[in-house]
Amino acid sequence: MASTERCGVFGVGTHLVGVPADRIHDIFLLGEVRVPPGCAPHQRGVAVLRGDVLPAIDLRVCLGHPSAPAETEALVRLLGEREEDHRRWLAELEACVRERRAFGLATDPRKCKFGQWFYAFRTDDAVLRGELARFEEPHARIHALAADVLALEPAEALARIEGARRGLLAALLELFASARRAVQEAHREVGVTVEVAGRRSVLVVDRAEAVADLEQIPAEDDPVAGGALRVDLVRRLARWRASAAPVLLLDVDHLDALASRAVRG
Repeated sequence: MASTERCGVFGVGTHLVGVPADRIHDIFLLGEVRVPPGCAPHQRGVAVLRGDVLPAIDLRVCLGHPSAPAETEALVRLLGEREEDHRRWLAELEACVRERRAFGLATDPRKCKFGQWFYAFRTDDAVLRGELARFEEPHARIHALAADVLALEPAEALARIEGARRGLLAALLELFASARRAVQEAHREVGVTVEVAGRRSVLVVDRAEAVADLEQIPAEDDPVAGGALRVDLVRRLARWRASAAPVLLLDVDHLDALASRAVRG
């Protein structure tokens, strides 16, 4: 029978990680983290918990993901760029009508840069999914506008474009602004205080999933234990009944050097 281990299970980017339950002191919503100069990317700096100053280690970066703040900033920037694309799209449509030339931008909502991203993007955040679901109908309508207005006489076409600028485009721009606010407000990381080499450190994760008994994958079937898959900080893979994905069991003791450098920074 495979051995089991009681662990806290946490989401870190696309991974699930397991931390031995007897090493966990606190699980809390992460507040402000002070970042001293010279910190390496995985060293988020120091967090304050009940008056104690503790080194904070970003597990996302340790496991090869961008940090959550960097990912949030990138998504907010992307949404701002795609919003500006649609301002320019309507301006170009108007210019083509006035100058009586062919319109060369995307008329298929799946072919513009936002559409390509929108139909490929996946997220576990229910609030963000709800915000993005509101885009599909108005985004399709604004792209359909091109075929409609290019079939009209210039004066009528320009009137339709101006109406769309005040109505349909304005509504789409508000959706972009609302989505950016949702992304920023949803950015709430979790801190996990663990015992490392006799002192406490904070692991920064995306979410807390559960405390559960994990079944270790036999060494002969474990690509980490077998050396076929090298993942720093990971000692074994385990199974969790609530997920088809394996759980990365962290080598908590290996975090000591990372935590020490964060404090010195």
